[in-house]
Amino acid sequence: MNLRNICMSLFFLMCIGLNAQEIKCHIQINTDKIEGTNKDIYNELANDLTEFVNSRRWTDATFTEDERIECTFIFILEQTAGESYSGKLQVQASRPVYNSGYNTTLFNFMDKNLNFTYSRYQRLEFDENVYESNLLSLVAYYVNIVLGLNFDSFGRYGGSKYFEKAELICALAQTSDDAGWTAFKSDQNRYALISNFMDDRLKKLRDIIYEYHRFGLDEMVNSVEKGRTNIYNNLPYLREMNRAVPYSIALQTFVENKINELLDMFKPATAKEKKEVYDILQSILPTETAKFQELLN
Repeated sequence: MNLRNICMSLFFLMCIGLNAQEIKCHIQINTDKIEGTNKDIYNELANDLTEFVNSRRWTDATFTEDERIECTFIFILEQTAGESYSGKLQVQASRPVYNSGYNTTLFNFMDKNLNFTYSRYQRLEFDENVYESNLLSLVAYYVNIVLGLNFDSFGRYGGSKYFEKAELICALAQTSDDAGWTAFKSDQNRYALISNFMDDRLKKLRDIIYEYHRFGLDEMVNSVEKGRTNIYNNLPYLREMNRAVPYSIALQTFVENKINELLDMFKPATAKEKKEVYDILQSILPTETAKFQELLN
């Protein structure tokens, strides 16, 4: 290879690095509950979905390779019938904390209404303005939720565009018979989740996502006390929103995702601060009261 070709190759590789796709998604297919299955088709499904998510441009933003958003989709299959599959889907995503080696949980959510069809060698093509495939709509919906949360954590309401896309995907999917998309079917499904993020009564949650990450966790590298104080000052808004919209899945998910972090963070706080944090968290997730009790011990 001559010098000119080498230079061109290096330039091409640099361009790829500077314009990497936004998402670095890991797809896992769990078939432990299905006996005697042919594993080949599940490997193909995982590979096809990985290619679909990681090779598609989801935003207009420029990401370098090390800025790509890490997420994991775990398909927990429980039943199969021909090309139809059902079970659960767990979606996990994390965000690096500024100037540290620590990653904070951005989203960890279990979707209990997983239903889709998949055939070997099918082409996975997706149009966000049309509902055609429950599988691709499902994946694209959660990619946009993750993008919305990620952009919100770096800029106030920075994720609006992606929440709107998730809302559109959900609206188009109303034509399906999938309970996960159905309006008012459940306060824990996909419709409820995106409705929460678009609800003006819960708009402060998106403020808190920004404040928590940018002026809380990111600030702790400079001053642990200042970062914790910024988070503490925002926690009462969680209680206010919980009173306005009881059992909000978006609010509960945020608290669930941050439980361990908050408990560690407020261990050195004053007794008064610990009691306030305990009261707020317990009011939102009473099922986790025993865990929150660690703050008072």
